[in-house]
Amino acid sequence: MPWDINHKQKSRQRILEAAAKLFVEQGFDGVGIDEVMEKANMTRGAFYSHFKSKSQLYHEAIPVAGLVAKQQLEVGCQNSFKALKHNYLHQSNDTQKTQLCPIALLISDIRHRDPEIRKTYEKVFSGFVDYIDSHMDDRKGALVQAATMIGAVALAQTLTDESLKEELLSACESAAHNDM
Repeated sequence: MPWDINHKQKSRQRILEAAAKLFVEQGFDGVGIDEVMEKANMTRGAFYSHFKSKSQLYHEAIPVAGLVAKQQLEVGCQNSFKALKHNYLHQSNDTQKTQLCPIALLISDIRHRDPEIRKTYEKVFSGFVDYIDSHMDDRKGALVQAATMIGAVALAQTLTDESLKEELLSACESAAHNDM
């Protein structure tokens, strides 16, 4: 039986989604091609019919991670920035979320990558700021909110004291953009 006409694109998307999740969780150096392909339920040989290298995969997986995370964070928000901000700051507490924000969790990993990967990360970050700005209509405030939210989530991932983590996230959540 011949393959579905969209089979190659669907396979590529499965690889990108698997890689996005793994890269966000473990960083570039913590993930191997075999692990990505296993998560995508495909063979290693199939990888090379879609990507030239692990770096190319990383480059293409970052925006996918951002898009999937955005879709998950929007659930239940009804276009409310306050609800979105809550979901963003508490994303690691929600076991239903399968994709955490790559902007926050790859922040230190990205600075060690080549300029093209850094540009991709920058585009994802810029899109995040634009998205916040669409709720606030205040570019400067959107930049402050983005930096606060991303920094809080990145920092919270490093803390072992759960009460301190919750205190940090709650403080950032209650910080109104008008106060900044």
